[in-house]
This record gives sequence, C-alpha cells and structure tokens, in this order.
Amino acid sequence: MSQTATREIECNCGVKLSVFCADSINAERHPHMRQAVLDRQLHVFRCTSCNVGIVVENRFWYIDLERGQFYGVFPTAERAHERACAQAVHDAFELALGSKAGATARALFPTDKMHVRVCFGNEELREKMIIQEAGLLDLAVEVLKAKLLVETHRFGADVAKLGVHTLRLDHVEDNGDLAFHFEQSGTPTRVLEVGVVISRAQYDEIAAVPWQELLAKYPFASGPHVSLLRVTVPGVVPPPAA
Repeated sequence: MSQTATREIECNCGVKLSVFCADSINAERHPHMRQAVLDRQLHVFRCTSCNVGIVVENRFWYIDLERGQFYGVFPTAERAHERACAQAVHDAFELALGSKAGATARALFPTDKMHVRVCFGNEELREKMIIQEAGLLDLAVEVLKAKLLVETHRFGADVAKLGVHTLRLDHVEDNGDLAFHFEQSGTPTRVLEVGVVISRAQYDEIAAVPWQELLAKYPFASGPHVSLLRVTVPGVVPPPAA
C-alpha cells in the first residue's frame, strides 16, 4: 500500500507549512499518484502566503507490479552517494521479490520481468516510467542524450549558459519519435520547456548495439543506476568516446 508522512517545510518567504509526502507509492492501488508523477505534480505544494510553488524532494519507493516497475527514489542531492542508494534498492528488491523473497512472490513476479532502478528526483522517476512503458532501453536513451548534448549548436540555444546538464525524455510521439526537454542542474532540478524531437531511427541505431558494447564505451550504468549524470559534472557534458 502507499504510505505518507508529514514533513515541515519552509517557503522562501518565511512561512512554514506542514505537508504530506509519500514514503512509498503502490501505483496499482493508487493510480492518481502515478498520474501525479506524470503530471509533474507529486510533492509540489503551494505556499499559503505568497502562492509560490514549492517542490519537495523525498526518499520513497515507487512500485507498480502490473507494469513491472520497482524504483527507489532519492533526492537529487544524494546522487553523490549513488552506490549506497543503488545497494539499498538492490537489497529491497531482493527481499521483496528476488532471492530472499518467498516462492510465491518469485513465481508471480520473475526478476527478468521487473525494471529495477534507482532514481534521483521525481523527474528521473518520471523518465524511467516513460522509457519502460514505451519498451525502450534506458542505457540507449542515455547514450542518445550524450550524443545530442555535444551538438548543442543544433538546438539554436547556448545550453551551457542555461546550466543544462542533461536532456529528459518527456514523451514518445505517436510515430515513435522521442521528445526531449532540457533539464537545468540545481536542487531540485528544473525541466525547461525548450526541447527537441529526435527521430526514432536515431534511437534504434544505438539500441541495435549490444548493451555490453554500449556500456564499455559509455559507462552510464552501474547496477540499477542508469544515467549519463553518473560520469558528468553538473553543467558539463563530455563528448562521447571516439
């Protein structure tokens, strides 16, 4: 079941608020919370005094067994501790559905059918949901992002000055093309309305390469953590390996 807890937050205007944040989300039982993630409204609150929107980052579990999603979500500030966070996700999955789970759970939810990931921030969670539900490979998506970001001139904007550190897959078009938005670094990060649509063919070319070869060239994955931000400094994206 989904669980929430009260948190005390303070707006920049000085007003203190009590808000409810999720500690765990069961998307099957509470589809409105899944929709809140997709609508970028989960853990977004409005100050009762100045009416400014406040984004609260929180640790929580996001589970959707019907769709095969098992995600541990952590504040973006904890990205530096990716190994510990990834281990926590791995251990939780093994206990719930993996090697340490009961026989019934293992039979009902085979590990090869589950998408197990560590996410930093709600935007990364949202993106993993979009990727998994569209049948895409997140490692291939991350490689595509890296290739795009080294060609910043094609976007007609100086993304470095905008503080852009990655692209986020916003949605997949009806024809299969991939629609990305730029994301600014920060705590929390901010997705801009500026973006680009990339043909499905460009993704398919990358996805056709065996994942072992991709990973050897682009070390964007370690266990359940798959993100080009593993190897980049905020605001700086290195070129792909030659």
